[in-house]
Amino acid sequence: MDWWALPGPAAFFEGVSEALRVGDNVVVGAPTTAVNSIASILKEHLPDGLQPTLSLTPSGQLPIDDIFAELEIAYDKPPSRTAASLIAALHGHRIVLVRSVEMPSWPAWARFLDDYSNACRSVGVFDRTQFLVLASGVSRNRLPSRAPALRSLIWDGHIGEADVFSYVTQSLRLASGRLDAKGKLLARIVMRLALWDFELADRLLKLEWHELFDPVRAILAVDAGEETGRPSEACWEAGGIADFDGTRFEHALVLLKSGKAEAELSLRLWAAQAAELLPALELKRRQLAQRMKSTRLLPANLGDLDDLEFGELLTLARQHRLPAEIVRLADKYRRLRNRLAHLEPLTPDQALELL
Repeated sequence: MDWWALPGPAAFFEGVSEALRVGDNVVVGAPTTAVNSIASILKEHLPDGLQPTLSLTPSGQLPIDDIFAELEIAYDKPPSRTAASLIAALHGHRIVLVRSVEMPSWPAWARFLDDYSNACRSVGVFDRTQFLVLASGVSRNRLPSRAPALRSLIWDGHIGEADVFSYVTQSLRLASGRLDAKGKLLARIVMRLALWDFELADRLLKLEWHELFDPVRAILAVDAGEETGRPSEACWEAGGIADFDGTRFEHALVLLKSGKAEAELSLRLWAAQAAELLPALELKRRQLAQRMKSTRLLPANLGDLDDLEFGELLTLARQHRLPAEIVRLADKYRRLRNRLAHLEPLTPDQALELL
């Protein structure tokens, strides 16, 4: 399944397309862990007419030198290489993709983009050469502010719960042909542990289902120790922190290095369980209340049992000597509900018992 086509990522790339469509030069700011994937997707998924016609990898020289060399523009002497002389030498519309400008080279590129975006305003939208620059691991406050013919788009917060849950449930359906209550719970757990990292989600899906209920061991099991493309520290630039539905989260692998993994990942496991199991418990409570009414062993003046919690139902069942199975169920559901109410995740057996 192509997760780039999910609503969140697709909306981001549509924003890039729209900025190019109106003639802006565009800076895409991304963590070092994501920039290569974004470069590939941009080249593949931008619509016709907005596809980059040239791709440039910074050499460490001044940007203007790289551009003159890549575009094979002749010049007489170094002083003639300016944004204005570049504009004068360019003819016809094209989009130049500049891949992976890293922090050491970024100040020079920021100055060039500022000069060039001002100079290219003298050229019509459909006649100017535009630059699509991928800034790799450049801090957000170093990226350009909105200016005429220049726009920054930051890869952060564009993947959310709906995207990841949809991706994981679809993966489970493709693997088994169906999605039952257990599958939905596992999907919710994978989503909460992986967050925005679809590669991590894929690895977690390969584990046995019960392994996901020990999140620290699960993350350790799928961490092969490869450093390439993995978050290296707890900052957005390195891919270790991102916005996920309006909340800043640390990546699970960063948590492992920080010593905070056990408490935080346990809380994420609980949040996943609560989302699926608390509604299931509510249905069980109502079913239990109906079953107690049907025994006709309770006084008529007790009121509506549907309003009572499990503890109250258990007390009534014991007081009025209802069948042992009803007492057992009321006690079991009360214990499970209390665990979740106190932010304690259920074990695999407890979750299956409830489902």
